Amino acid sequence: MSRFEISFLDSYTDQGLIDEIRRVAAIQGDRLLTKEGFERLSGRVSASTIQRRFGGWREALERAGVGDLYGGPKISQKMRAQAARRMDEGDLLAEMKRVHTQLGTGVLTKDDFDRASGVTSSAAIRGKFGSWKKAMEKAGIQVSTLGRRYTDEECFENLVAVWTHYGRPPHHDEMKVPPSVVGPKAYVIRWGTWRKALRAFVDWANADGESNVPCATTTQNGRREASPQPAAPPVRREEDCREVKPGLRFRVFCRDKFACVACGRTPKIHNVVLHADHIVSVHEKGKTTLENLQTLCQDCNLGKGKSSII
Repeated sequence: MSRFEISFLDSYTDQGLIDEIRRVAAIQGDRLLTKEGFERLSGRVSASTIQRRFGGWREALERAGVGDLYGGPKISQKMRAQAARRMDEGDLLAEMKRVHTQLGTGVLTKDDFDRASGVTSSAAIRGKFGSWKKAMEKAGIQVSTLGRRYTDEECFENLVAVWTHYGRPPHHDEMKVPPSVVGPKAYVIRWGTWRKALRAFVDWANADGESNVPCATTTQNGRREASPQPAAPPVRREEDCREVKPGLRFRVFCRDKFACVACGRTPKIHNVVLHADHIVSVHEKGKTTLENLQTLCQDCNLGKGKSSII
């Protein structure tokens, strides 16, 4: 059932006005509470009404105990707690937006909010909206997908994208930012350590398609070495399929040093999308094998298609 909120004060006594000043000051935080800021956040009483009641805006802030930037006492934690209990859904969403803007992050986590707010807590918000995700959606703030469970295949395909972007094995912290959509914690939980996750990924990529060509990689200390090949790769008929599976596609990119073989552009420097392209097309009986695939950027691949039509 919808929850109705009043948009005016139920008491215009001195104490009622002081409580409203404290409530708005708690939402805004430690910055100077101006008349303009008060009217933007309150909506229940005008700053001019408060000025007339207390003889001035400065005097009103000092009466409420929030005039620290004017030399008055700083708002206490007790006042903040009292103000937080009076915050309705609109107030909580406004505080979430304020903290999100202040932090300048794409995703607002519960821990970040609790550290930066000083007014209320993520627990109080979850209690009001049912969950942090629902509150984030109501506030119009991006919801993180890093906490969901992923399959092995999704984890490996994400690594293909990130490894291709950097042109080398990604570092642990690089999995926290785009183009990664799976956080490093998911890999550590599943495989024990980040290095073990990388090893599992290399084994998966090597097994995904037959080839005798080693995949050159760059280790964390900067030395290039060939990734180990499986002793007895399984016999498959995937070479007759048009689709290039993610592991095989990664091996093509790896062999071609994550650059378009036609123009030399790379995702990291030139922000291009790489394709694994058939040298001899499937229509002309070409196989989907490492030897018959090459790395082309999207522009060169599309250009090749147009030229072949002409």
